[in-house]
Amino acid sequence: MIPPDWPKLGLGISGPHATPLVSERETVRLIHAAIDRGVTLFDTGPMYGDGEAERRLGAALKGVPRDKVFVITKVRTFMPDGSFCPPFGAQVRESLLRLGLRELDAVLLHGPRVTDVSHGWRGDLRGAKAQGVVRFGGVCARDAARWAIWDQPENADPYDLLMTPLDDPALLARAAATGVGVLAIETMRSRRRFRLPRSQADLWYLARDARDALTNAPQPSGPGLEAALALPGVRSAIVTTTRSAHLAENARRAGVIPPTG
Repeated sequence: MIPPDWPKLGLGISGPHATPLVSERETVRLIHAAIDRGVTLFDTGPMYGDGEAERRLGAALKGVPRDKVFVITKVRTFMPDGSFCPPFGAQVRESLLRLGLRELDAVLLHGPRVTDVSHGWRGDLRGAKAQGVVRFGGVCARDAARWAIWDQPENADPYDLLMTPLDDPALLARAAATGVGVLAIETMRSRRRFRLPRSQADLWYLARDARDALTNAPQPSGPGLEAALALPGVRSAIVTTTRSAHLAENARRAGVIPPTG
């Protein structure tokens, strides 16, 4: 069960933060601005820029008291081309090295198959939690794999968190009833009207929207940050931005209070 002090708003260190379109200095500066504003939850993963996003987050957290931040990263069971990934433990160790940490607040299975959630890596998650390397385990998915976390008895389940879009009210009700904390993603994203990029980072978003349009990918349309956080079972909303002003506005909407003293 995740603790009551789990942060309401998280900053995703992914997307443009794992590319040369945003410099490491800019990413580090934004992470420090987030902490100053009371945004202390950070979500990343080794698949973003082949570890670049994790490395940048690790650089930003040097000198930051470990108990002041919550760090989530991810592991995969297979690559987009269908090939299998290294073992769970090996992936976690590599992430810890890039992040410069000894333990993780949470590890999520990123886009797993249903069988991976139901059977495959439950033991790995339980073992990592028992060893103190990982505090909480979860799943990041948007398909049937989301439901598979309840395929076994609750007392044998290593899953505490579910990162997912808020597109299934029944799923949220199930999470709220069982104590699984939902980490909401895509709460505000929708296909935007074309506008000229104002920064190099905007080129990444422009390319993403163009890709989605060309592939007819369904466009997420979330309920908005405040509405998302008010839904049953939702413990946090994860947002990604490259702009300090946007970060500050998200913190205000989420009711995040900057630390004092």
